[in-house]
Amino acid sequence: MRYAELLELSPGLGEFTARIPEELDGRFQLKSYPAHALIHQKDSPLERIGILLQGTFRVVNEFENGNVFMIEMNEAVSFIGEVTLLAEAAVTSVTIETVTDCLVAFLPVETFDAWLRQDIALLRAVSRHVAAKLYCSSYNRGERLFYSAKYVLLKYLVRQAEERGIRSAGQAVLNKTRRQISEEVGLTEKTINRTLTQFVRDGVLSIQRGKAAFTAEQYRRAQRELRVYMSQSKNGACS
Repeated sequence: MRYAELLELSPGLGEFTARIPEELDGRFQLKSYPAHALIHQKDSPLERIGILLQGTFRVVNEFENGNVFMIEMNEAVSFIGEVTLLAEAAVTSVTIETVTDCLVAFLPVETFDAWLRQDIALLRAVSRHVAAKLYCSSYNRGERLFYSAKYVLLKYLVRQAEERGIRSAGQAVLNKTRRQISEEVGLTEKTINRTLTQFVRDGVLSIQRGKAAFTAEQYRRAQRELRVYMSQSKNGACS
């Protein structure tokens, strides 16, 4: 498949570059993935670079003890394997799983590397894309070490409520399982269950069919709880 055809499928790809060198074009392989499918596994050899044209995937780190921690969620347009390539590493450092149906275009790693070397605009765009993700990760790194589980979980739940439009709707039910929350915030399910029970007892939120939920008043109370915690913090960490 040629690059011009990919641009028709995903016009946002044009923000990275308008074309590919003629001698490298025509080598894209298009693949569709259903939701909750594995794109690549941690510690796998890097043989190809993917470009997410449509859909959303999540990046997770799996550990030998069975724990899973979600690093980030990426929407199209995004890349798969570019960090490993730029780091000149042989194997991937993370696992990538689809969240929704995804459409991915793959290039052999040698072809993508040659493209980067010939197209400085693409190299800068991909590097900026990687740096933006690392900046966000670095900005909040250490939060789980220096803040209480109560603060970390409440901040996460408030953000989730805001993403679901609680400011306009006046209420929000967070459609996340305890396991999903555990992976995304890096707390054990036992800690999450215990902390949610405390939140319910304190009137900060409620539970509807097993899911955390905010009314407008509970949301405002949760915001006040976060401000109080921050005013008492001696750490100076970013909120």
